Amino acid sequence: MVTQAYTEAQSRTRSLGTPSVPQTLIRIGMGLTIAFFSFLGVYRQHPPAAAPASSPPTEFSAGRALQQLAEICEQPHPIGSLAHAKVRDYLLKELTAQGLNPEVQTTTAVNPVWKGEFRAGTVENVIAKLPGTANSKAVMLVGHYDSVPSGVGASDDGAAVVALLETLRALRSGPALKNDVIFLFTDGEEAGLLGANAFVSEHPWAKDVGVVLNFEARGNSGPTLMFETSNQNGWLIREFARSAPHPLAHSLAYEVYRLLPNDTDLTVFKRASLPGLNFAFINGLTRYHTQLDNINELDPRSLQHHGSYALALARHFGNVDLRNPREPTAIYFDLLGSTLIHYSGAWVLPLTVVTTLAFAGLLFLGLRRKRLTISGLAWGFVALLSSLIVAPAIVTLLWNLILRFKDVAGVRGQGEAYQSNLYFISFVALSLAVTSTLYIFFRRKASIQDLTTGALLIWLIILWVASLLVPGASYLPTWLLLFSLPALACMVLAKEAPASSLKFAGLLILSALPALILLVPVIYQTYVGLTLRIIGGVIVLLVLLLGLLIAHLTLISAGRKWPLPGAMSMIFLGFLGAAIFASDYDAQQPKMDTMMYGLDAATGKSIWATGDGRADEWTARFFRGGKIQVGPLREFFAANSTRPFAFVTTATVPLAAPNITVLDDTKADGGRSMRLRITSARDAPVIAVYLDSATAVREFAVNGKSVQVTPASGFNEVNNSWSVRYYNLPPEGIELAMEIKSPAAIKLRVVDQSYGLPQSDNAGGPRPSGLIPSSYPFNDSTLVSKSFVF
Repeated sequence: MVTQAYTEAQSRTRSLGTPSVPQTLIRIGMGLTIAFFSFLGVYRQHPPAAAPASSPPTEFSAGRALQQLAEICEQPHPIGSLAHAKVRDYLLKELTAQGLNPEVQTTTAVNPVWKGEFRAGTVENVIAKLPGTANSKAVMLVGHYDSVPSGVGASDDGAAVVALLETLRALRSGPALKNDVIFLFTDGEEAGLLGANAFVSEHPWAKDVGVVLNFEARGNSGPTLMFETSNQNGWLIREFARSAPHPLAHSLAYEVYRLLPNDTDLTVFKRASLPGLNFAFINGLTRYHTQLDNINELDPRSLQHHGSYALALARHFGNVDLRNPREPTAIYFDLLGSTLIHYSGAWVLPLTVVTTLAFAGLLFLGLRRKRLTISGLAWGFVALLSSLIVAPAIVTLLWNLILRFKDVAGVRGQGEAYQSNLYFISFVALSLAVTSTLYIFFRRKASIQDLTTGALLIWLIILWVASLLVPGASYLPTWLLLFSLPALACMVLAKEAPASSLKFAGLLILSALPALILLVPVIYQTYVGLTLRIIGGVIVLLVLLLGLLIAHLTLISAGRKWPLPGAMSMIFLGFLGAAIFASDYDAQQPKMDTMMYGLDAATGKSIWATGDGRADEWTARFFRGGKIQVGPLREFFAANSTRPFAFVTTATVPLAAPNITVLDDTKADGGRSMRLRITSARDAPVIAVYLDSATAVREFAVNGKSVQVTPASGFNEVNNSWSVRYYNLPPEGIELAMEIKSPAAIKLRVVDQSYGLPQSDNAGGPRPSGLIPSSYPFNDSTLVSKSFVF
């Protein structure tokens, strides 16, 4: 097919003829090269080897950090629990042992969450400072030490906590730094970024921070990615590139992250205009927020990558001037984790114009010399466009059909499965089979140079869209197009095939390397980050990659049409069969379920309820003998809640209801001011207050912390969406002050929540092997609700 790109006599045969031995070697070499760099692009998405506990004292050692992690992760330690207090005290002891003077910042924090929903709590941040010799501004290392109730949090965020402790130990073993280093162990991150909010709002050290390094996890393995930065990050990226070991980062990641409904503590620090970088490892989502997030499941190499970043960057930023760490936003990307390329965002449009002019020049010359045709370019454009539609659509449809007819082990709201990798490989093979089959048809309509140029035209459109709308993503189409142009020039400008096909093959390989080195890791990271739930988007990226390899795959196929789609179809069937066969639940692949007990103290109605789509052998025990109903539980959640639960009424367990005491109630100027004391008679750690009246809260304060309720908060008085949920409720309760728009009577509903289920004759007993509690849509909990009208 490549010969046809240059030789008019063979323009309709679409065949390279019988290959000679050298040509066969060239094709084998090109195939192996593409396979090798594709493999390398994925292989380099692995963290560095874990250093043993015997490593030199000035180095970070995952082996030493794991010893501390065993102390922290003995049991779940959500905010307000006894285990949480034990972890807090352990941190104080370890920081003191390192010669620091740690403190606990105990305060009330309030944070808006979503459309009139607010989170609040009594937080206990643990903070310590390693003084520098000539401080400009401080480097602040951050990790949160609370866990979710359903897991011990070895990865999220115990790995960050012990990474900071081991970094402190290593720093004290080496030369003193110029700048102060603040170690902030935030509280209440899982409850709604409460500790970070408290630090920036109230702690005096917040104004001294020059750069924030926040460490997170959304899985139990994989490399630590630097996936988010603050604005005006040019200086930060340049310094990161100088100092980060095994850097894995690109500006496209943050463009994608901004579209996701996710937040970390860095969100709060960025709102406070603090420069910062965000790090996380994200492989193994099935372990996230479950009992599987334990020390045995954590990959020590991921912990090592966390620590290697923390130590290297603390040392680097600890010895530079941090008083003005802002420059125009940078575009950046790593080369297989070995180095970071970066340049100013001001170069985006000039590079886009240069790339466009170069492509337009080749297009003009190709048409003038009749190596390209208008109709052929149209077919080339349509070929890739149709592949971008058909392949993702088929894969998405197949995945949805699998989920419809099989309860795939591990799949929950995020879309991850225990055997996701097997499914992913099968879907990649299917996409290759579909795309190569489509191109068999289009190769009858256009020459290879037309198909290649038409595909690059789509890449040019992507370049302009990225440059104007998401400049952080522009590096991919820019550099992939630029490196594709020399091979395209050879294809459309040569009067006949080069004297040696080896030269052209070499040029093709050089044009493919940037695509394989830059785009293959992005495809893999996108799959890991967005999971099979967004598999269609991942396949779009894969097909775009194939659009850059049309000439390469044609040369490899040597004019044979069906070996590639046939081989890919066999691989697809084999891996799909293996994935389905291995997708059953068992002790190694446990199923997650939920159960709650709810008591409406006003009516005396009690229920068992689950948020799972169907009852399993354990949750069914709670429903025995009862009539199963399905619907929202507005007695216990927001009045506008629509989420369905399966529930049955049950015998009432005698539990004391939460209470509201009116401290002050004043009506004036067409509104109403109320001051209330809200308590839990059964000392529940969490309490929520819902406004069930069609009026607006203009302002409120929790324990004196005032919050303006603005349209930006998302309050909708028609839908009654105002609520505040308080974590780590003190024995004396909380004081809630409210400024209400109307003087009319209002209805407030208070729901307190404790972790675990009450003892009852209808209780299901312990979970069987192969079942574990889920954190979504809630943990195993006991809720007691009571409404009050004032």
